[in-house]
Amino acid sequence: MRYLVTLFWAILLSNTAIFIISAVDGVPFNAVLATAFGVVITIFIVLLDVVNQDMGISDVAQEK
Repeated sequence: MRYLVTLFWAILLSNTAIFIISAVDGVPFNAVLATAFGVVITIFIVLLDVVNQDMGISDVAQEK
């Protein structure tokens, strides 16, 4: 579920950022490129999560 939320926000924020950048530069907005960029960001975040689990970083002892 958290990856679906990550995908949603990555697509939303990448589309927003690319829309603003294209408006400032005066070039047409490319929604396919912006959505693909959001998917790439999500894949990168998933890979970082897998690496963290392999290294045991997510198993930090909590103070009681």
